[in-house]
Amino acid sequence: MSYYDDFITFAGSIPKFKSLLGLDLGTKTIGIAVSDTLWSIATPRETIKRKKFGLDADALEVIIKNTNAGGIVLG
Repeated sequence: MSYYDDFITFAGSIPKFKSLLGLDLGTKTIGIAVSDTLWSIATPRETIKRKKFGLDADALEVIIKNTNAGGIVLG
């Protein structure tokens, strides 16, 4: 897994025609959206009600594997 500070480098590292997974990290919930493969539209998927870090991480791991996204954007 790699981390990027700028979008240009991040975008260049993602395989072509892979979607992006967007995470909106709140104190009580984590909102999840998935983009199309051209990165033009993001569609809301689900919201995770936060519990404990380990449980939240497990729920995100399942979603990340099922989505097969090329990258994750936190916002």
